[in-house]
Amino acid sequence: MRSLLLLFLGASFFGFGLCRDDDNAEPVENPTYKLTSGFKIPLVGYGIGNLPHESIPEVIDAQLHAGVLLIDTAYASKNERLIAEAVERFDGRRTQTRGGAGRPTVAEELMPLHVVTKVWYTHLGYERTKLSIRESLANLNAASPRQIYVHMLLHWPRCNDAIEWMDCAEEEEKLPQSVKDAGPPPHLDKGNAFKESWKAMEDMYLEHQGDVSRITHEKYHPEHQKELAKTRNEKDVTPIIASIGVSNFDLEDMKELMTSRHPPQVYQGSSWSAFYDPHLMDHIREHHIFYQSYAVISGILQNRDKCPNAYKVLAGLSRELMTTVHEEKKDNVITEATVILAYFLRKGVGVVPRAVSPMHQQANSPRALSAIQPHLTSAHLEQLERALPSLLKGEDLDISVSFMNALEFPIEIHWLHPETNEEHLVSDVIHPGQVEIHSSHVGHKFVAYDPERAIRREFVVDASNGVNQSFKIEL
Repeated sequence: MRSLLLLFLGASFFGFGLCRDDDNAEPVENPTYKLTSGFKIPLVGYGIGNLPHESIPEVIDAQLHAGVLLIDTAYASKNERLIAEAVERFDGRRTQTRGGAGRPTVAEELMPLHVVTKVWYTHLGYERTKLSIRESLANLNAASPRQIYVHMLLHWPRCNDAIEWMDCAEEEEKLPQSVKDAGPPPHLDKGNAFKESWKAMEDMYLEHQGDVSRITHEKYHPEHQKELAKTRNEKDVTPIIASIGVSNFDLEDMKELMTSRHPPQVYQGSSWSAFYDPHLMDHIREHHIFYQSYAVISGILQNRDKCPNAYKVLAGLSRELMTTVHEEKKDNVITEATVILAYFLRKGVGVVPRAVSPMHQQANSPRALSAIQPHLTSAHLEQLERALPSLLKGEDLDISVSFMNALEFPIEIHWLHPETNEEHLVSDVIHPGQVEIHSSHVGHKFVAYDPERAIRREFVVDASNGVNQSFKIEL
């Protein structure tokens, strides 16, 4: 039962690593985050990277219907073209239902779609990265008046043979000759290839900034709307690089890019990093980089059987919020996953969950997550900041119980068995002024004795899981 105090500090990591910037995070139905460039990116998206290709058209169609305006994928997933085709079909049907073959009017203008995609590590290096970016833009070029904003990331800083599923030499061998001809093998220069890639990212980004500025100007100045609508009625629009960033970079690699012309605006990382890499998160916060988290649901809920106390917190909150948020709409569902995503959203962290079933798509939609925000109290957030790190780490919530000896003689602590009431010694000798810490659970009973057993003090644990309860042994 004995444990170290450090084990009970894990729940505070997220508070140090991430903070909500109320100037950046907007609690609206489609909340956005303002990047360092001033451009706004949706906080809630949908990930299709590992979905079976045959399911992607139907899933994207459902997401567009639900108002999702950001899709996350990667060049390596080989599904970028499927996104463009799904947009073409969706917008084609929408146009036909709004007056025949004509394009939408200004009032009916299609909302821009944001796509996060990534350059795979086989394409690191200046020319290879440019080749990859051009292919991604061509793949995402939809025959539609809807503007597609592309947020282009470097997927990994390098191929790393220490990672089990990476095989640098074999992957290089399988590349098309056109890629090999574009530049040297990046796995032979792991320390510099990603730096050359970043230069290519910057150059491509700069080529598109005129278009970003023009469209942003038109969007917010009504006098340009008529001409904008005419242009979009006459031709389709091409994808535009709206921001650049990285994924899965460690702190040292991030620092290498911070002195470049255009430092990363977006960082995509795992939910584990968000809680347990405080130095990286401090760096991201300091430089106002948008943090977008993947593996939020799977990374946390995979340990629910190992951590029943922590999972019970999520289940209880989902039931409570179901009652308060949807008091008159019992058909709406708030799941444990919804609560997790809403917490990240409250912290100004972007999320890109995957969900194939219609129920989960509804529960994880921007509309559902935004509806929860006004009902998340500080008490709810405190509970989640204890439960989520516990689930991530696979170590269940317990209660940190400290015993402080305020007597003038030593004492010992015994635990009372809840069924037999037998006493079990669980402490060393605690001398006057010393503190000893144990892990426990609500309802547990402890007894403190002096060596002569002339003094007996009984204590009952009644704190919530994940917090500290202090007992002072005194006369």
